[in-house]
Amino acid sequence: MIKTVLFDLDGTFIDTANDLISTANEIYNKNNKPSISYEEGREIASDGIRAFLKKRFDEKIDNFNLLSEDFLGVYKKNFLNNPILFDDFIETLSILEKHEVRWGIVTNKARYFAEKIIFHHELDKKCSVLMCGDDIGFKSKPSPDLLIEACRIINLSVSEVIYVGDGLRDIQSAKAANIKSVLACYGYLKKTDSIYEWGSDYIINNPKEILSLDCFSFDNGLS
Repeated sequence: MIKTVLFDLDGTFIDTANDLISTANEIYNKNNKPSISYEEGREIASDGIRAFLKKRFDEKIDNFNLLSEDFLGVYKKNFLNNPILFDDFIETLSILEKHEVRWGIVTNKARYFAEKIIFHHELDKKCSVLMCGDDIGFKSKPSPDLLIEACRIINLSVSEVIYVGDGLRDIQSAKAANIKSVLACYGYLKKTDSIYEWGSDYIINNPKEILSLDCFSFDNGLS
């Protein structure tokens, strides 16, 4: 029986694309580079700072370490401007909680940002566990480290947990941890992604579809 649902953050739990794209465009403009569109930026919003830098800079010529520091500095000003919970998440979490299923976050995002985003939405007290990509002693996804440590913290076996994420690294991490994986297709997928080759255990197109997975018995999420 599944007792906890663990979520990736960016592109799964929270739509952070707007703030990331506005940050990227600020960096581009500062360096006399053309802006990117929302559609172009959304596809790489889960891929980290370097993915944004590669859109307009050349690693062989430009100093990516300095550019990354600059990006982080700007993002610290922007990241709480418009982080949006994906549609139907509040209702989904409410039903999970009603059925005594806990939830938590496992993300490659730095803890500084993740904690403040969750607090921004007043969900910090309901989040059972938060593991972040810069937590000392653990490798980030696609390593299984963060997921395994999350299970240890909440004192559950991997068979009592599912992991929901929108990227290949999320599925790889879950599989390496022997945790059932759920691919969130409403997230930051690319048009070129071969999602059916990733081997996720489930695929959903809306957060509420979590409630209808066969690992639960919630009357199709209606009660």
